Amino acid sequence: MSIRARIFAVIGVVVAAAFGQTMFVLDLETQRSNLRKAQDSAMYRYESQSRLVRLVVEIDGVQRAALLTGDPAERVDYERLWSSYERDIALLPQYIDEQAVRKELAAIDALIRDWHERVSLVLMPSAGPTPEMASRLAELGTPRMRRIRSDLDRFEARERDRINQQRMSANTKGLNTTLQTLAIPAVAIVLLLVLVAFIARIVLDPLAALAQSALQISGGNFDVSLPPPSRDEIGALVRAFREMTTAVQRRQRDLTEALSRERDVSQLLDTQRAKAEREHERLLATIETVPVAILIVDAATRRTVVQNRTAEALLGREPDDQEARAAYWRSFAVTLRDGTPVTAEHWGWKRVLTGDTVVGEELVVKHPDGRVLPILMSGAPLRDDDGAIIGGVVAFQDITSLYEVDRLKSEFVSIVSHELRTPLTSIKGALQLLLSESPAADPDHVTLMNVALSNTDRLVRIINDILDISKIEAGRLELNAKTQSVAEVVTLSVQNVQHLAQSASLTIATVIEPDVPAIHVDLDRTIQVVVNLLSNALKFAPAKSEVTLSARRERDGFVAISVTDRGRGIPPDKVGLLFQKFQQLDDANTRKVRGTGLGLAIVKALVEKQGGRVRVESEVGKGSTFTITVPVAQ
Repeated sequence: MSIRARIFAVIGVVVAAAFGQTMFVLDLETQRSNLRKAQDSAMYRYESQSRLVRLVVEIDGVQRAALLTGDPAERVDYERLWSSYERDIALLPQYIDEQAVRKELAAIDALIRDWHERVSLVLMPSAGPTPEMASRLAELGTPRMRRIRSDLDRFEARERDRINQQRMSANTKGLNTTLQTLAIPAVAIVLLLVLVAFIARIVLDPLAALAQSALQISGGNFDVSLPPPSRDEIGALVRAFREMTTAVQRRQRDLTEALSRERDVSQLLDTQRAKAEREHERLLATIETVPVAILIVDAATRRTVVQNRTAEALLGREPDDQEARAAYWRSFAVTLRDGTPVTAEHWGWKRVLTGDTVVGEELVVKHPDGRVLPILMSGAPLRDDDGAIIGGVVAFQDITSLYEVDRLKSEFVSIVSHELRTPLTSIKGALQLLLSESPAADPDHVTLMNVALSNTDRLVRIINDILDISKIEAGRLELNAKTQSVAEVVTLSVQNVQHLAQSASLTIATVIEPDVPAIHVDLDRTIQVVVNLLSNALKFAPAKSEVTLSARRERDGFVAISVTDRGRGIPPDKVGLLFQKFQQLDDANTRKVRGTGLGLAIVKALVEKQGGRVRVESEVGKGSTFTITVPVAQ
């Protein structure tokens, strides 16, 4: 049994004893109160009976005086005393519990009332006192009054004896209750002493022994005697103390061995530290010699802790002062390749300290000294063992030479495309002229000329796409934006691809909402965009299906033009490749639809240059919806 349970049991016994003592005291007080009430009632009854005897004696005396003197005042006193008698005799029975006593009192009352009736006849106010009346009253009243007084004396003597007996009984009970009340504190003191002795035996003595053992162990003496373990909390404490002693001895041995090993480890650490310093010097030397600008930043101080020579030549060295350092980084004007501005928080080390990893992002940085540097940025955060960011490393590579190569490539493509388009235009005109004349004698010649014309058109479209993408990349594409009707854009676009739809057994449905406003766009380029989207939808739509061209008003001052087909759809993991140059979803060996992969890249560039956006919604097996948004005319 645990100490807690034992203490609770003892406390329960003490509480029960205290409750019993309280109830016992309350019972004794109730008995005392009842005794006092009984004594008060007996005394009142005795006094009432004595007063009744005195009234009878006084009545007898007054009636004799009234008879002898004939004084009316005596008769009035007689009536007054008789009224007092009737009042007292009426109240007295409620204090008498014994039926026999009540009957005896009633018999005495009957005698008195009979005597009163006889005396009242003699003392009537109309008759005067005569010797005959006195003689008659003596004959009638004296024996009765003597009997009445005799009965009253016996009644009073019996009540006096009864009161004496009750007083003796009350005294005896009072003495007993006083002794019992005095015994209650003695019992409580005994219980308290028992409780203190019990607690000392089961708690204090074992704790004192444990304290003495702890003092010996603190002095290095582990040979101590512990109290025998019991099945309570003290026993658990003794067992834990014994296990602690064993553990302390074992740890002391382990500490001695660890100190010995620490000396060996210290020597090894010195060797490793020297090796790490050499490796650190090699790493710094490598960083200094690479042709890439490298910055390593500490997250706590947000300062550059490592910067190689290339970084200093490319970006300069940041100041030591915090405000000057912030102004230094804000002095750079940074944009994406398409001219979109980039804030200081989204390039360089500030970005990697937020947890972003950047790989090969092209930026155009305008240096405070006036230089404009196209750079390729990569960066990653540095984390500790818990995953918290403690710094970041950023690499900048000057790609000015790559930009020059790209410019030369674009210029070469543009020149070659122009040179190719001129002879192709002549070939196309010649073929159209031959086909417009009378049919040749040989039908095979007509077929071959149609094939040549078709491939000439295809080459012209390819060259036009290459020229458009070259102009877009070179920033030489000019747009002539005007207010245009959406219905006109839709109608002209459908007319351009109607022959493709007919040849593929497809229908084109147009849905233009009534409240669509006019738009502010370059008409030819917008038609080129919609035709490109319709051509792709017709290529991938199943035969005898319907392609939908719809226009509706959108929020924020834009109009949405959507092209929906019921084709095979686009997998979610390939949606991001749609608008990249020279990208097609089919493998080159399994491609069923021919094309250069430039159409959607041109669509995206033309729409965004007019202030709009392109989005795609597709579900595999159910079709795709390409939507462009263009601004509303103001």
